[in-house]
Amino acid sequence: MTGDTSAGGPAPNDRRATFSRAAALQTEAEPPGWVGPNAGTCRVARDRFNPYPSALWRDPRLSGSMEVAPARKSVDVPGGKIAYEEAGRGPAVVLLHEGIADRRMWNREFPLLARDHRVLRYDLRGYGGSTPASSEYSAVGDLVALLERHHLERPVIVGPSMGGRIALDLALDHPAKVGGLLLVAPGYSGMDYDHVPGGKATFERDEQLSKAAADAWAAGNLEGATEHLRQLWASALTGSALELFRTMVRENAEEVFEDRSARHELRAKVPAAARLGEVRAPTLILAGDQDNPAMPHLANYLGRGIPNAEVEIVSGADHLLNLSRPDAFDAALARIASRVGARGK
Repeated sequence: MTGDTSAGGPAPNDRRATFSRAAALQTEAEPPGWVGPNAGTCRVARDRFNPYPSALWRDPRLSGSMEVAPARKSVDVPGGKIAYEEAGRGPAVVLLHEGIADRRMWNREFPLLARDHRVLRYDLRGYGGSTPASSEYSAVGDLVALLERHHLERPVIVGPSMGGRIALDLALDHPAKVGGLLLVAPGYSGMDYDHVPGGKATFERDEQLSKAAADAWAAGNLEGATEHLRQLWASALTGSALELFRTMVRENAEEVFEDRSARHELRAKVPAAARLGEVRAPTLILAGDQDNPAMPHLANYLGRGIPNAEVEIVSGADHLLNLSRPDAFDAALARIASRVGARGK
């Protein structure tokens, strides 16, 4: 591993970046994650979902990158449909999203990448335009279905937070389908307190704000719950990026706060934490120093275990690193794409 550092940052896990992981760490049935009450309802008006509402998409710097927004598409998967978009030609890049977001978190990057890449972004089960799960499903299986549908060969997989857990499990279970990994504040199956200095105490801020968010949601206060999540995961965001975060949380509230679909997800039989040495894809791991305090330590834990992985702690970045430090994200993606390209020659 190169670039091992130990700054302060967050700990997203293989589930939602929403609720405290303390209870989850006390049971073998559930890996460290965020546990929330099944309290209250928030009916998201799915016909209002629009992948292009943000000022980020209308940024004049993007003019000419794509003449029109790509058509919405979907692919059938067991028990539902996955909404996605594909554009461009060239080396393939696949963009997953966080548990506090949806595919709109890539509104800036998607058209830029489409200039010289074949880029695909999609909504996980129950988020954005994808149907929620009501029975068992595999998030890795959904991703495989998309890769095979479009004959994407060894793309760079960009996995932030919960998407990082899915990307890492894909690389372990289907190594031939992954060209490279860019893991951004990644979660991973098998996360535990002893993976960070200070153990459980390192997660204290996470657990306090997670409980406050859970309590606000249970009381029917979506605005208050979202504010607690902002403090925990999006403290560096301002302007249109902050508004996009709030919109994504509001319009995906049942998934964010209640694990509506995630509760049905089939998990890896052997957690990634026990198999890191098996990863063969070039891997770059990012974490922000404004994320919650465990994240850089967790990033370094992955970096020590994954052969030849690089770790970079990004100054001024929070959990939504591509929104808080887009320049650092762009540079990192170019770096991992270069490694993948050189490896293929």
